[in-house]
Amino acid sequence: MKEINKLVDLVTHGLKSNFDVINLTGDVENPGKEQQLYNGVLDGLYPTDESAAEGMYQSDIYDQRFRMLKSRLRHKLYDLLYHIDFDEPGFTHSTKVELECKEYLHKAHILFKLGEHAMSDKQLNKCITLAEENQITPALVEAWELKRDILSHDCKPTDFDLALKRLEELRKLLQIEKENQDLFLRMRMLMSKSIHSRNTCQDHLRKSIEQSEKAYKTTKSINIFLNLYQLKVWIFLLEEDFSALHKFTHEAVKTVGKAKVEPERFDHGYNSYLASRALLASEKYKEGYVEAKAGFKFMNKSTERWFDHSETYFLLAMHNQDYKLAKKILEEVLKNPNYTRASEATIGRWKVFRIYLNFATPGKDMLKRVRFSDVHEAAEFYYIESKGYYISLPLLEFVHHVNKDRLDLAMNKLDEVENYFFKHLNEPGKNPREKQFYKMLKVLKTSDFNVEKTRPKTEKYLAKMKEKRSYPPFSDFEILPYEYLWEVVLKTVSKLKLTNS
Repeated sequence: MKEINKLVDLVTHGLKSNFDVINLTGDVENPGKEQQLYNGVLDGLYPTDESAAEGMYQSDIYDQRFRMLKSRLRHKLYDLLYHIDFDEPGFTHSTKVELECKEYLHKAHILFKLGEHAMSDKQLNKCITLAEENQITPALVEAWELKRDILSHDCKPTDFDLALKRLEELRKLLQIEKENQDLFLRMRMLMSKSIHSRNTCQDHLRKSIEQSEKAYKTTKSINIFLNLYQLKVWIFLLEEDFSALHKFTHEAVKTVGKAKVEPERFDHGYNSYLASRALLASEKYKEGYVEAKAGFKFMNKSTERWFDHSETYFLLAMHNQDYKLAKKILEEVLKNPNYTRASEATIGRWKVFRIYLNFATPGKDMLKRVRFSDVHEAAEFYYIESKGYYISLPLLEFVHHVNKDRLDLAMNKLDEVENYFFKHLNEPGKNPREKQFYKMLKVLKTSDFNVEKTRPKTEKYLAKMKEKRSYPPFSDFEILPYEYLWEVVLKTVSKLKLTNS
């Protein structure tokens, strides 16, 4: 109890006088002003300064009482950031470890300044053990620097010299890691700045990979490897070398397995996601199934990663025309208790997938109610490079209207396809699959929607469309490939001809 007694004494006499804990549930009898303001915000009563000032003091925002109250609550809420739970699934292992190390270091610094060297050293030892297991070099440098100070104060020259020797090694490593991080952050900026920037930075990317490989060979640092890993992923994506990307994901797992580091420093979930996407792009669907299934063990069902990975699994099934599996995956997503709490983008995308599956599935499994507003509302959640695939949206509406015997509306949708094509997709050298698809639609119309006449006339366009199949990096996959969508259109038109006969 000696340590606890000392801590009680330090906290009792050293804590800020106004530090009393805010009740985060808002359920407290006789709340003070700060608690009342917190409760009001929690209940959505005070979205603005004006509403809060009126509610608390029946005054305006310039009331000194209100301004002081706001300041006190703000400080208390900032203090509570120290108690955020980073063990939640949404945080990476690296984030958890780095912040835990910082927490040990912060406590050690405070105890050192209070003259409690033994207690400070105890916190430092915890930090060093954790940081060494995970190769958190900045934390190791800071911990050993404070240890050096303690050893100097306590007059332990032998241990002091050993600490300096360890510091020298760590500082050299940290300098190399910092330089590599500068390099990596520059490339990350170029990759995310704009489409043009991303498409013109390949030479810089290759040079960065070369430099990172040299740095990793010299240090065997997991921090440099993780940067190198992402740089290589980017170059494979830009070069559309998906076979190499898939192979690299498996090599990366072996490399990390041999490293002297906690395996969780490597994001196995992200790696599995990349491997599955690479197999989807390589059109190796059965292999993709195996990869996707295996990847789920690294992902918590409450995270965005789980939904993203489920999307890849769903697309593998759709591209393989395995609609039974696609339906099963969709049902698993919708049954996930975290689905309703997912981001707007995630929910929007899955609404779109549901509609596409509806039109790919045989008639008996068709949805009774189709909401195309979901599709159009979700459009903003797709990459700008994928605008070509939107040509399929009015086609689905065309199919829907034909199935409902609304022929005038159906023909209007075909006109919409033509307008969209000339407005967005007719640029020379771009959108090759959409151009072939549009030619096929033109043939269908000039053949008076006669499927028997249309098929032989469109074979050459269909073959060219298959030849042009590619997967530009950082863009969305076709949900229902154009080849399959074409068959849906022809089946629908056959029904139209039968209706008119």
